[in-house]
Amino acid sequence: MTASRTALATFVLAFFAGETLLAQDGGSFIINKKEVESVFDQGLANLATGRTVSDIVARHVDVGDEYMGVSVVQRSKTEITEQETGIAHTDLDEIYYIVTGEGTMVTGGEFIDPQTSHSDLLGGMLRGTIRGGVLQKVKPGDIAIIPKGMPHGWHEIVTDSIGYLIFRGDPNEVMDLKYE
Repeated sequence: MTASRTALATFVLAFFAGETLLAQDGGSFIINKKEVESVFDQGLANLATGRTVSDIVARHVDVGDEYMGVSVVQRSKTEITEQETGIAHTDLDEIYYIVTGEGTMVTGGEFIDPQTSHSDLLGGMLRGTIRGGVLQKVKPGDIAIIPKGMPHGWHEIVTDSIGYLIFRGDPNEVMDLKYE
């Protein structure tokens, strides 16, 4: 396991254990329950305006050798599509922790004629149709680990929406910092 993946795994385990490991003026970065709930509420408000996805960075901090962050993502219900589509981050490892809703993810495989793009939020990405991906159902409490470069997307979201926390390891520091 690389140093950045070890750091990300430690960060996630500490988050769920209620511990914090990131120094800020001698203390740690705290994202309390009330703030997480507030960000979830904002995401639902974003979906209510007709958006199909809301990705809000709660924190993205410098932890020394890399950046590390937590985002709240919500997506609207989607029907099964004929072709699987998705993205792959060129610089970010991600861990999804499903909080609300249920669906089926597509991960792995390869892109057919991938398109490259750059997101101000997430840096470099590949996107397109996925061939040979694995379909996996997820529900609250499930965790998906998605290494950088792995195609991933949503095959279907069966509930009105799905909400999840994303823990992002950012060794190349492509995302903007957000301390509060």
